[in-house]
Amino acid sequence: MYNKLNAINFTYLLLDYYKELNISNEELLVLLMCDHLLMDDNQLITIEQLEIKLNLPFGEIDKVFNSLLTKKYIVYETQNNDFVTSLTNLKRDLLFLYQKDLNSETVNKDETQLNEETKLKVFSSFEHYFNRNLNDTEKDMILKWLKNGIDIELIIDSLKDAYNLGVLNVKKIDGIIAKKLKEEEDL
Repeated sequence: MYNKLNAINFTYLLLDYYKELNISNEELLVLLMCDHLLMDDNQLITIEQLEIKLNLPFGEIDKVFNSLLTKKYIVYETQNNDFVTSLTNLKRDLLFLYQKDLNSETVNKDETQLNEETKLKVFSSFEHYFNRNLNDTEKDMILKWLKNGIDIELIIDSLKDAYNLGVLNVKKIDGIIAKKLKEEEDL
């Protein structure tokens, strides 16, 4: 049966997120060694096995291992009538953090793309009404409006108003925007 927890590099995620999970450096070392031993078909990890593999005193390994048991990052469970060591809880927590970061990156990427699309839409409308390419000063003013959260429809409506008045320049449009914002505020 396919297990999506095994589809992602556990070591990479653990190294990337261990601080967020409040895992100490010693706990990290023990978890990495446990994962290594589990991949070598050691089903039941003991402190004695870890002492052979790690350069830590038995007492330190015992303390760290018990801390990981308390945090439920290492658990003992029964699988097919065998008592085994499992890191499944830890892997699920890591997968959750990874998915959360992926979702966050997707939202940020979508916002950036939306901002680029918004910018292009506004620039295109201005160039259409101005019947020429915008200069840097005009682009800067438009970007200032967008960064200040001025609604794109308000900007384009103000552009159309300036066009209908026969006064096509960004200073006039800025005045129209300010007037409309003031009117909205007074309502």
